[in-house]
Amino acid sequence: MNKELIINTYELDTLLFKENLLGTFKNNILKYENENDSFIIDLANKTFYKENLESILILTATHAVLTLKELNKSFQINLKKHNFKVKENLITIEYCLESMDNPLKITIEMSDTNEI
Repeated sequence: MNKELIINTYELDTLLFKENLLGTFKNNILKYENENDSFIIDLANKTFYKENLESILILTATHAVLTLKELNKSFQINLKKHNFKVKENLITIEYCLESMDNPLKITIEMSDTNEI
């Protein structure tokens, strides 16, 4: 099912950017893309997948894996923080990799599209 998405990304409490995008939601999996990245969020397994031309980042509840495409190498990265919440049509993902100074928080508000 197609969904309209309002996506906010924060560092600490500062809004870094806001996006209005279209995505698909089927079998508890949300998929969407912006200009630079493709995202897959599995609500059942609480995993976050982000891919761009240079890398792939996969977050689970216990760790993160970063794959650098040019080197064809993957690295497991410890998480200092990981929260994944789903409440009705709102998804909140907050994480902090061991290499980051501050956590990032992504909120995604889903609604049905107005397609006819």
